[in-house]
Amino acid sequence: MQPAIQHVIRALAEDGREGAQGIAEYAVETFAAACPTEGDRALALDILLRDLASLRGVAPHLAAFVGRIEAYVIRLKAVKRPLVVAEAA
Repeated sequence: MQPAIQHVIRALAEDGREGAQGIAEYAVETFAAACPTEGDRALALDILLRDLASLRGVAPHLAAFVGRIEAYVIRLKAVKRPLVVAEAA
């Protein structure tokens, strides 16, 4: 079982390693891409934003990193994922 996305983001923020933001953004993209419908994706990203806001309150020393990931999630929400057209057999 994979850890919840907010735990991954917190671990990356606490590690402070170069490239952590890019890894976190990729994790968010992968998380969003796994949603079966656009509605599920929107709901999942809204829940993620709520969880990140909560993380900001629990770990204020991570606020800058979390804020950048929140901004990325908001940008990602604005982009509709492309439609996949099934090929005819």
